[in-house]
Amino acid sequence: MMQEHSLIGRITRSQIFKVPEFGTRASFSLERPGQVPVTCSVAGDVAREFVTYYGEGDFVTVNGLYQPRPSTASPKCPWAGRFRVCALRVLEETGTAA
Repeated sequence: MMQEHSLIGRITRSQIFKVPEFGTRASFSLERPGQVPVTCSVAGDVAREFVTYYGEGDFVTVNGLYQPRPSTASPKCPWAGRFRVCALRVLEETGTAA
């Protein structure tokens, strides 16, 4: 059984995908001070919430599960693993300085 983890960081490199068979999907990097960035993925209701309420630079907390590289993946596959987000919440509103 996989254990759920919480991470805190800033959203960067967000990408949104519309997949006809599966609906909205999104991915982003979670930049964490002094640590390696984490590649995150969101799907379903969480992806729709992400697209509507969150964006580049938002400081958030995410809950989810680490998904390692599938054992059946081709050696040429660039996927090193990802963090599948189950819930997210903004910690700090980012504003634009005038």
